[in-house]
Amino acid sequence: MRKQLLLLIRISTPAYNKTLYDEYKIYMNHQMAFTKEKLKSGQYDGYEGAISTMPFKLRYSIDDKVTWKELSSEVKMMRKDNNAYIYCMYGVTFAEEQYDKENNKFYHLIPWEYIEPLWQGDNNTEMMVIKNTSVFKNKFHEAAERDGLSHAYGQIHYDLEEKLTDIEYMNIAMRDSFEAVYHKPKLGYEMQNEVRMSVLCPNKPDKYELQLTNDGALQFTLIPLVYGKPVLIELQGLEFENDMPVRFSNDIKYYEPTDDSVTPDLILR
Repeated sequence: MRKQLLLLIRISTPAYNKTLYDEYKIYMNHQMAFTKEKLKSGQYDGYEGAISTMPFKLRYSIDDKVTWKELSSEVKMMRKDNNAYIYCMYGVTFAEEQYDKENNKFYHLIPWEYIEPLWQGDNNTEMMVIKNTSVFKNKFHEAAERDGLSHAYGQIHYDLEEKLTDIEYMNIAMRDSFEAVYHKPKLGYEMQNEVRMSVLCPNKPDKYELQLTNDGALQFTLIPLVYGKPVLIELQGLEFENDMPVRFSNDIKYYEPTDDSVTPDLILR
């Protein structure tokens, strides 16, 4: 099903967010950096780059493929390192069940469960909102092309449990450098609503800094967060084309419900 992206969100420290809204720089981490167990639960993903969990044996040759030896132990998971560097954001996408047609308002709840692993302490955690997502997407593509980098932009598919037992997925992922970048397990990760910007860097730097054209065109909103509180977003004045919203009022409202029990579907009842 096609999803319409409305807003892009990044929850981080003000200093990190400032690099984007002030300097127009995207600091991109190596995809495999997210497999390090020392990361917080919301950042760690032991399945990054995984392309198969089907048991198999591996053979190797040390004499230019004249003879082969088999590894003694069975391999339980195969990863593919694409030398991909990624920048992750939370995507607010349109869902009909969260749309109040009578009042032309759309509601989206960001649960505290998502915010908590990203929490950096009082007065040091903020939510950065990009309101004109298409402008950001175009700037990313232009910057990556200027740097001569293969790149991709898109939403994560939370279907990796099924994909890892599908031989066709493994074959596609072996051929396509971005396939294993855009699939994650559903359980525990689906609430991230993740949108990724990815570039390939064969020279393997520790991190990659992508400089966007700084013309002041991006529209940002900065929201301070409160410990333990989810955030409810309200969009109004939506304009539709082909049953999908393409524009909405610049007057976006942000609320702090008392807890996650306040959901968009309750508001619409």
